[in-house]
Amino acid sequence: MQREALSQFTDLVERHTDQWYRVALRIVLDHDAAQDAVQEACIKMWTHWASYRGEAQRSTWAYRFVVNEALNIQRRSRSKSSVDPSELAGVPDSPYFAADAALAALYGAVAQLPEQQRLVFQLRYFDELPYAEISQILGTSTGGLKANYHHAVAKIKKIMVGLNLDLHAES
Repeated sequence: MQREALSQFTDLVERHTDQWYRVALRIVLDHDAAQDAVQEACIKMWTHWASYRGEAQRSTWAYRFVVNEALNIQRRSRSKSSVDPSELAGVPDSPYFAADAALAALYGAVAQLPEQQRLVFQLRYFDELPYAEISQILGTSTGGLKANYHHAVAKIKKIMVGLNLDLHAES
């Protein structure tokens, strides 16, 4: 039984580590802290592996550990970003659009949101998780999540319009 559990845990970690890292990075905005969050979350997942009740998918259960650990690290550090938002971008430009500048502005706008709105927006927009899964990860109602997402999108639009960026790629 222990060997099977270890195999399942290893498979989960191998399939989701990159996603978990990106989620943690968007929360803590520091590469080292994001790696620490994922590592600590994995340790806690393994410690609680036997207590998994099956109320959510195992991957959803794991996401919650990562989000909680990243939030704990963020709260302990209380420091602002040590990562330039443009480092999180990495989207190719086109002849018509400077994608990295737009994405850096988006990350900057997201960073200005209240914590709950920021988390909901990140999990929905960047990770494309369904509301039902986000609800299980964050332990909140689906209706509340939808409202948080709607408010987050409205605030981000307002911030982005206020920036009045010239996002045309240089030729």
